[in-house]
Amino acid sequence: MPLVLIIAIGAALRFYRVGELPPGLYRDEGYYGLDALRVLDGDLSIYFAANNGREGLFMYVLAAGVALLGRTPEALRAASAFVGTLTIVAIYFAARNMFSPRIGALSAAILAITFWHLAISRVAFRAITLPLMLCTMMAFIFAGLRTNALRSRVVYSALAGAAFGLTFYTYTSAQFVLLLVGLYGLSLWVGLRRELFTRYDDAATRRRRASVIAFVAAGLIVLAPLLLWLTRHADLYFNRAGQVSIFNPDINGGDLVGTLIANIGKAAGMFAFQGDRIWRHNLSLRPVFDGWLVPAFVFGLVVCAWRWWRSWQSRFGAEILGVETNVAPQFVLLWLGVMLIPTILAEDTPHFLRAIGALPAACIIAAVGMEAALAWLSRRGVLAGLTAFLRRTISPPAFVAALLLTLSAVGTVNDYFNDYVHRDLTRYWLEDHNVQLARLINAHAAGEGPALPPANIWLEDRLANDNPSLEFLAGGRWTTVSGTGNGEWVGERTPELPVLLIVDPNHDWSRLRATLPAPATLSVIEGPLAQGDKDPSPRRAFIGVHAAPAGQAEAGQAPARFEGGITLESATIRAAPQPSNFYTVTLTWSTANPIGEDYAIFVHWLRDGRPQPLVQADSSPAKGYLPMPVWRAGDHIVDEHVLAVPGGAQPGDVVSVGVYRRADNRRLSVLDAQGNPAADSVIIPAPR
Repeated sequence: MPLVLIIAIGAALRFYRVGELPPGLYRDEGYYGLDALRVLDGDLSIYFAANNGREGLFMYVLAAGVALLGRTPEALRAASAFVGTLTIVAIYFAARNMFSPRIGALSAAILAITFWHLAISRVAFRAITLPLMLCTMMAFIFAGLRTNALRSRVVYSALAGAAFGLTFYTYTSAQFVLLLVGLYGLSLWVGLRRELFTRYDDAATRRRRASVIAFVAAGLIVLAPLLLWLTRHADLYFNRAGQVSIFNPDINGGDLVGTLIANIGKAAGMFAFQGDRIWRHNLSLRPVFDGWLVPAFVFGLVVCAWRWWRSWQSRFGAEILGVETNVAPQFVLLWLGVMLIPTILAEDTPHFLRAIGALPAACIIAAVGMEAALAWLSRRGVLAGLTAFLRRTISPPAFVAALLLTLSAVGTVNDYFNDYVHRDLTRYWLEDHNVQLARLINAHAAGEGPALPPANIWLEDRLANDNPSLEFLAGGRWTTVSGTGNGEWVGERTPELPVLLIVDPNHDWSRLRATLPAPATLSVIEGPLAQGDKDPSPRRAFIGVHAAPAGQAEAGQAPARFEGGITLESATIRAAPQPSNFYTVTLTWSTANPIGEDYAIFVHWLRDGRPQPLVQADSSPAKGYLPMPVWRAGDHIVDEHVLAVPGGAQPGDVVSVGVYRRADNRRLSVLDAQGNPAADSVIIPAPR
């Protein structure tokens, strides 16, 4: 029953709004999504070459998600959440077979509420599959060690070997699983003081021999396709590791030993002091454990080391039955240490993706520490006072463990759902702007009724090229256009439909603006902010310019003509649903002839007849993206201004709209029917 509850809580944390939180879809996730589409199209690759190469197992899991949920962030991240939930089950059986059912349940609970695993389970990175296969392998290895039946031992060993082989299809760090298994075999041999293959023909030797043969045979069978592939593509498989290795002089700065020592310290400190800084993997710098799990982990290290030493001294192992009490402590320490090597030997230590193979071992060690500490306190009567309070409904150690885990879970939930997913840097580092761009493209390509008919989508090549997330979410729904080169480029379009031109506003896009159909009603859709890993500050990710066939301006204020041929065709004011004191003033402008100066538009909210505005918005038209010098005769320019009015609109409030010269703040006159100056602004009644 506790395991069912733990799995339910872990699944709820991983699946809750999994496609929305955290926002975004990072480029690696986009590449995985494209690989999943290739799988659905029949490309059953072992290794996917794009983006420095990727092992294939996760792509097949993603293909199932895409088949069920389509080309959406939910499809990719729900698959990851599913793998993360399965890992909670797998670690239970791994820790149960290594130690005890109690430690199995504690390990599953700790993994379920650990921020590191929760965060990686809610983004679509292939690294999430490595802990699952590692835990599965450990569960079968130690299940075999717990039985004397030859047939059962062989079956468990074969399953463990198959899981071992599958780890190499998960993530780059899996290459160190070979070292882990090798060290385990060596330590087991030394601990038992007996070779696996000897001249003795006793039952124990036969079991060991059969187990090793079954493990190796199953592992080689599963690995065979990858090994065959490696004979032709070894450079691709090992290329990424070389790029980030501290053996690269560009990374170690000429001090390999110093870099190695520093990385060891960082890897050791990540569990209690300072974790991964990268926002895609972690609430930046948050350690792996917090609260009571830190002392549990430290005490678990001590307990496992002590038990290893005691087992070494006592020279157990004449018979392999019962060996889990002998080798489990040393093996979980080896597991932790070996699977930390990938992050120690690479840049950005501690890196939670490269170190993810160590996560299950860390959770098991924390569970060992918690169980040992509570057992010690219970034996000394420290928890005896809880017996009467609990009235035998639950043991005092179990109650304290549940309380500590609950406190840790509350901290994780708060840090993740109330902090991490709402941080701007989380959104930036996971490239949420590409999700927003895809939604914009999909909405306008398909149309959403009479208010939003289908449009021709022209997407600037700066935004389209090398953008796997956008390709996955909205691929094939746009025409790529270029604002550079000689000659005028005009995108393909269906003439009777509007055009949505989407550009990067941080570069000159005037050539593309000039290709928009005319005359047209032009409105600007402003995209979100974005910030790359190395950008000093956020920037506007994109803007869309919607060019609809020119028609009648929206009904509202009667047209007003300003000097210089500028006309305010209409003006409307709408209250926002929430917050209720926000109002959107929508102005539609036109010009009879080119305008040579970049005039500014002012929108002033006036109250009680006072000339001083209560609140105001001054800017170039269309948020500055369509200044007056680029206006074309016959176009209508839609210009929106948002005002936050203290206390909301009051009776008698009005909005004053006008145009002024930036150099001297002189307002352009509003002309009467005869063309004479009549006022310096247009007055619009505020909504009641």
